[in-house]
Amino acid sequence: MKTVIVNIPDKKENMFLDFFKKHHLKIHVLKPEEDEEMIAKWIDEGMESGEVSENEIFETLRKNGVKV
Repeated sequence: MKTVIVNIPDKKENMFLDFFKKHHLKIHVLKPEEDEEMIAKWIDEGMESGEVSENEIFETLRKNGVKV
């Protein structure tokens, strides 16, 4: 499973929610004050999963132009 975080303009919110529901995607709509807390929680959960090695992460970052 992959997690994608999307900032959606208020005017387009219903369109995106309908799209996600139509494709049976799990969605979470956050209030601005929840953003940092939830993102930190998801990062922590992802770090515990052990599915990707640290070397793979750094290699991917380097390939995408991030200096590590």
